[in-house]
Amino acid sequence: MKKEYIILSIPVTLIIGAILFLLFKSPDRENSIQGIVETIEIDVASKIPGRVSEILVKEGDKISKGEILARLESKEMTAKLEQAKGMFQAASEKYNMAKKGAREEEKRGAQKLYQQAKYQFDYASTTWNRFQKLFAEKVISTQEKDEMEFKFNAAREQMEAAKAKYDMALNGARPEEIIAAQGLMHQAANGVKETEAYFSELEIKAPADGELSKLIVDNGEIVSSGYPVATIINPNEYYVVLQVREDYLSNFEMNKIFKGVIKAGNKKEKFQVYFIAPMGDFASWKPTNQKGDFDLKTFEVRLKPLNKISSLRPGMSVNIELN
Repeated sequence: MKKEYIILSIPVTLIIGAILFLLFKSPDRENSIQGIVETIEIDVASKIPGRVSEILVKEGDKISKGEILARLESKEMTAKLEQAKGMFQAASEKYNMAKKGAREEEKRGAQKLYQQAKYQFDYASTTWNRFQKLFAEKVISTQEKDEMEFKFNAAREQMEAAKAKYDMALNGARPEEIIAAQGLMHQAANGVKETEAYFSELEIKAPADGELSKLIVDNGEIVSSGYPVATIINPNEYYVVLQVREDYLSNFEMNKIFKGVIKAGNKKEKFQVYFIAPMGDFASWKPTNQKGDFDLKTFEVRLKPLNKISSLRPGMSVNIELN
């Protein structure tokens, strides 16, 4: 009976020991860390709102910088451009008028008005002199004299006003007026350029060479200002992103070269470290109740392939070997 107790106690002791070992042992050291292939993504957006009228590319196309991806239509922008052109034309005509002065017809018309006013003044002046003599001889009343004096003064004012208009027609605009008209014309011209610049944004162009990864809009859809229309990736800028626990970080140094296995095709290639995050992120390992344990943070590490790998695509898995 005593022997049976001894036999039963042996496996129980082994099981308890195994459980305690699994609970309190430190995290296992790994020989490789799995990373994900990523690349530079560019979201192409429109500066102005509009309706998509035409899409000229499809997903997967090779894109060149400056290539038109889509076109928008905007009746508001068309109206603003026509308005800006009209304002420039009006300002330009005013500047030309100020610079050239009055037309010959206007000069002749001003001259005739001046001559007519002068004739009226001469007649009023002669009559006024006669009325003054008659008043001195007490032939006319004071009221009649005052009425004639009023007509004489009015005729003189009309002649002087006509003379000023005639002189203005002969001399043209003042230098200050010409400069002001020129400034308004330049302002209107810049308004046209600004509107044309916005109008050109109705053609959404690729900002860089790459590959069209995703089309976000469809024909007929209305897009707002800053809304992404498409996403372009750079096929020559692939890199591997690792989330490295801090107790493994000592394995990584800038420019250090590692071997990595690309899961797709099980190919082995060389990768070089070019970025190590200066600050840790979320904790990837939580401490147990064992005294002295603490959270282990992760650091982002990026590696680029030493040689161009044509088969490498974003989202692929790569195992980076630590040995």
